[in-house]
Amino acid sequence: MGSWVNRQLATLGAAVRFGGAAIGFGIRGLFNKRIYPRHDLIVQMDYTGARSTVIMVLLGFLVGGSLVLQTTPSLARYGPAELVAGVVGVSVLRTLGPLLAAIIFAGRVGAGYTAELGTMAVSEEIQALDTMGIHPVGYLVAPRFMAAVLMLPACTVLFDLSALIGGYLVGVYNFGITHEAWMEVTARFVSMSNFTFGICKSVVFAMIITLVCCFKGFTVKGSGMEVGRATMQAIVICLILIIFSDFVLSMVYNFLVKMRIVD
Repeated sequence: MGSWVNRQLATLGAAVRFGGAAIGFGIRGLFNKRIYPRHDLIVQMDYTGARSTVIMVLLGFLVGGSLVLQTTPSLARYGPAELVAGVVGVSVLRTLGPLLAAIIFAGRVGAGYTAELGTMAVSEEIQALDTMGIHPVGYLVAPRFMAAVLMLPACTVLFDLSALIGGYLVGVYNFGITHEAWMEVTARFVSMSNFTFGICKSVVFAMIITLVCCFKGFTVKGSGMEVGRATMQAIVICLILIIFSDFVLSMVYNFLVKMRIVD
């Protein structure tokens, strides 16, 4: 038991040092081209953001439409059906948008990070970079970290817009809610703080996904089979941490609302 605890503490310490180095190199690299080339950052932004556009838009549209389909009949029993516009706006912008976009991002981008870096670790390419005097974290992890932090909020915005449009179309054309009523209820219930809070969540989720997946890739040892095992473990850890952090951040937001610091 004692040796297991020591191993877990050592892993936690290594992960914290790894995360600090990735964040430091990522920020410094924006002002110092010698840490990582600008081309690497642009390539990673294209991989993490531009190539995720289609799946974010499609799934966002389906989530918004499905939410209206399931919620409107219940609301219509106890009040005006157009109140579903407020439910969709608040839930998507504050919770569902950032959370589902992060889960999609983890499955698509995070798994790729772990597999790429794990393969490099098994083939000793990371050790070769260290031997040549190139810091592996700065060269490999920092551009991925910055790309994720910049692009996951953008993907979240796309997901939110698609979900709101999908919900609007289903509400208006399937349940007969008027355009004026939908917009009036949305303006009454949805505030700017909902959108801002969701974007802040997405930044935290991006940091979690990148650091966990890259760390698991860097620490792969053994054969190629370990790469698949590390990828699976990274995604599971990411999902747990994303949902846990969403819970904690929601508690913080509710506290701020209670203290009337935000709307």
